[in-house]
Amino acid sequence: MGEPMSEPGFRSAYADALRTYVAAPSEEALARACELATSSLQAGLDSSYVAMAHFEALRVGEPAGDVSGELVDERSSRFLIAALRPFSDARHRLEQMSQELAEMNDTLIERTRELEIANGELETFSYSISHDLRTSLQAVLGFAQTLTVRYAQDLQPEASRCVEMIIKGARGMNELVNDLLALAQANRLPLELESIDLGQVVRDAVGELEQQFAASDVDLKIGELPVVAGDRVLLKRVYVNLISNAIKFSREAEPRARIEVGSSRRSKGHVLFVRDNGVGFDMGQSGRLFQAFQRLHGGGDYEGTGVGLALVARIVDRHGGRVWAESELGKGATFYFTLAAEGTGAASKQGDSSAGQGCEETASNG
Repeated sequence: MGEPMSEPGFRSAYADALRTYVAAPSEEALARACELATSSLQAGLDSSYVAMAHFEALRVGEPAGDVSGELVDERSSRFLIAALRPFSDARHRLEQMSQELAEMNDTLIERTRELEIANGELETFSYSISHDLRTSLQAVLGFAQTLTVRYAQDLQPEASRCVEMIIKGARGMNELVNDLLALAQANRLPLELESIDLGQVVRDAVGELEQQFAASDVDLKIGELPVVAGDRVLLKRVYVNLISNAIKFSREAEPRARIEVGSSRRSKGHVLFVRDNGVGFDMGQSGRLFQAFQRLHGGGDYEGTGVGLALVARIVDRHGGRVWAESELGKGATFYFTLAAEGTGAASKQGDSSAGQGCEETASNG
């Protein structure tokens, strides 16, 4: 295969090769036409440039000795056809690739459509089953609680223990069903985008977790948080889940649990975080962290359904962001997330805090 050459060099080489072939046609001389065409392709020249070089060579070229005009026309035409063949082959290959790409794209569109239908059916099924289960569980829970209230004196100790186990199991299942419903709704419901103050969203989330804070000894710090474009309800759920997790996994921290909620400014926007000084986790297992029903700690040690972080990941993904975590066993964990679109309003400030990382002690619950 020939090396790319300049335009003047190509014209000169083409004229010499054409003259050689017209004077003494041979397969070797004809192959030179293909070499020159390949070289012109590599140089980014198109077939029209080859045709121009051909007719220019015929116009200014010296007569080919004793070769008749008829033979000159025949041989030069054959040479031009050979020179244009690489362009024809390249165009054919391009058409083939375009057709294959179109077929692959059609297949991908069809598979995507099938996947969207399957996911929609699965979400509808999950939502329907979860809704029906919740109704049944509430009935079980209601009847079991009625037994303990109305007939406590008549129940034997073993019967009372069984009823307590029924209530505990029903409550745990009800919590799981609620989380499954929230997970399904995170995809089903349209995003209600608005400009929201994340500082207020965090305060609302903390208010929702009042009972969990009251049962724990937690030093909570809320730093500077930006105004962003997002769904207020869903982003509140992100903070409720992340802060609840932080309380749960840091309740045994010494001398006391510390939780920090804040943000840092990066070139492409804010990175939001929730940090704790709890038990942490092995980063080698981090790939399972945001998958539903995956637990990095024993279910007997820490309550929960294993759905919360999967819900966080889904909500963040719907906002065009990403979520990740960093941790070390016994040294706490930090959960980070970003959002695609941020508002232009001023950041929400709470007391004295330095930009990005500074924090103010807003609560000492215990």
